[in-house]
Amino acid sequence: MFRWSGLIAAFAVAACGAEQLPSSSSELAEPDTQTNAKGTAASTDELFNSSPQVAIVNGEQAATIDISLPKDLDTLHPDLADEIRSRANRGTEAFIATAEADKAEAAEKGYDFRPHSLDVKWIEVGPREGRLAAYLGTYATYTGGAHPNVFFDVLNWDREDSILVTFEDLFDDPQAARAAMTLALKDGLLEQKRIRLEGTGISENEMMTAWVGPAFEGNESVFQGFTFARSSDPARSGGMIYHFAPYEVGAYAEGVYEVGVSYEAFESELKPAYADAFGGEPILP
Repeated sequence: MFRWSGLIAAFAVAACGAEQLPSSSSELAEPDTQTNAKGTAASTDELFNSSPQVAIVNGEQAATIDISLPKDLDTLHPDLADEIRSRANRGTEAFIATAEADKAEAAEKGYDFRPHSLDVKWIEVGPREGRLAAYLGTYATYTGGAHPNVFFDVLNWDREDSILVTFEDLFDDPQAARAAMTLALKDGLLEQKRIRLEGTGISENEMMTAWVGPAFEGNESVFQGFTFARSSDPARSGGMIYHFAPYEVGAYAEGVYEVGVSYEAFESELKPAYADAFGGEPILP
C-alpha cells in the first residue's frame, strides 16, 4: 500500500515548506539503515551507487535526494531486496523533473526559488524471525511551500513462500476482516484524537464526521496500509500497525497517526496457514 498518486502530486505541486513536521506518535523500530545515495543523477538507477550530488539548474541547486535502505539489504531474498530498491527509487525522476522545471520558472518570472528535497528511508519494523516480515518506507518531501509533507509505503513479506503479502492474502473472508479492522481502527484513531485535540472544543462526533469516517467510506485500499507488529515472541507477529500520513485522517497539524491492532481483533478470520504466525504479547504504538 502506498498513495503513489499522492507522492507524485506532491512532486508536481509546490505545497510544502520549512516548518517542522509533527513527529510520529511512537518509534516503530530503531533506524537500522544505511545511506546508499544522496543527490540526483541523470539516471536515477545510479542513486544507489553514486557519490553525493545534487541537481543543478542555471548554476544553482534545484533538488537533493537522500535514500536510506536496510543495512542487511544484500542478505535478504533477492526478490524482496529488488522490491525495496525499486520502491525507494520510484518517483525520483518525476521529483527531479519537477524541481528543475520549478527552478527554471522561478528564474524566468523573477521570484525566489527554494531547493526541493526528498528523503527516503526504508527500515525493517516487523518480527525479526518467523514467517512474517515487514518494512516501512517513509518519504519526506519539501517542494518550496509552507511546510514539508510525509508519505508512507509498506511492504509485508512471507519468508516461507517468498512472496509479498496483502491484507486479502491473510483472510478467508476479507470482507469480514475489513469490518473487524474498521471497528478497531476507528476506536484507535478516536482514542488518539481525544488526546491530541483535547482543549480544542472539537467533539468526538466532529472528529468522526470530518476525518475518521470519510477515510473508510468506499476505500478498501486503506486496509493495505499496515505493517506486521512485533510481539514478545520474536518469531510471531502481535498484530498490525497502520500508518496514516498527514491529511489522511486528520489535519496537517495533528501529524501522522500510527494505530496498532492486536491480532486478537482479527485472529478468527485468519487463514489456517497464517494462524500460527501471530501470537505472543503484542508490541504496539
